[in-house]
Amino acid sequence: MTVDPPRLLELPERAVTMTGDEHRLHQVVGNLLANARTHTPPGTAVTVRPAADDQVTRLTVADDGPGVPEQVRREVFARFVRGDHSRSRAAGGTGLGPAIADAMVTAHGGQIMMNSRPGHTEFTAAFPPASCFPPASCDSEDR
Repeated sequence: MTVDPPRLLELPERAVTMTGDEHRLHQVVGNLLANARTHTPPGTAVTVRPAADDQVTRLTVADDGPGVPEQVRREVFARFVRGDHSRSRAAGGTGLGPAIADAMVTAHGGQIMMNSRPGHTEFTAAFPPASCFPPASCDSEDR
């Protein structure tokens, strides 16, 4: 029996492009991937899925790890929130990854959301269309 390796990148048929601060957008991706690496056990499948339509561009980072503890879910985007308070900073995260990703997505006029349960966690960053960058170039009626 052949077992396929976990898919790590799911690409749509057409290219997904974004307009924004390249370094900050890389920071969003890096922080979400580092968060998955730090808070899931070895062998966890992590999937990155970009998608776009005329209304929104999305970047989803999902994993099949243990999930975000229920007591942390409400405040996961606050600074210094950590999933396991017993870990030292050397062994775990600083509690800044999701907060920084949230700040960067918000600065681009977007919104980041998290959905988590045991066996599945998904962070989705949703950005307005490229025509709305910088965010002040579109008022709320245009989005």
